[in-house]
Amino acid sequence: MVAQAIQDNHMNPLGLVVNGEAGEYAEALAQIVGPRWIETYRVSSDGEVIGLVQSGLADAVVLDEAVAEIDVMSLLRMIRRLNESLLVVLLARNPDSRRLEEALSLAAFSVVVKPLRLEELLVQIHRMMVRLNTNIRRDRF
Repeated sequence: MVAQAIQDNHMNPLGLVVNGEAGEYAEALAQIVGPRWIETYRVSSDGEVIGLVQSGLADAVVLDEAVAEIDVMSLLRMIRRLNESLLVVLLARNPDSRRLEEALSLAAFSVVVKPLRLEELLVQIHRMMVRLNTNIRRDRF
């Protein structure tokens, strides 16, 4: 949606796809951040994640490795085939150095260690909004 703002010449809310622990905060995000700035899509399957990425509604995704039906890195590879620049945050219980390196090689925006706190999710959302805003401004000029 934010990506469409360049074409539409106005700002749409951040389209944020969440699953697992991040999905538990969907209502809080709507109240704290507000519908003008964020539209949260709570999903329960990998297929729903891929569908929202394909539809263009997703500007960012928070993936919980604990609920991924396939390996979360495989899911991230699928997302990268559809959208190379989509911001993706991975939630991991105990990411080892190999997992972190793999996430970085697949251009994950960040890896957050579980359990997820609302404050950390808000920090990640703010960072993603800043990044998208910077990209929009750079592309406009």
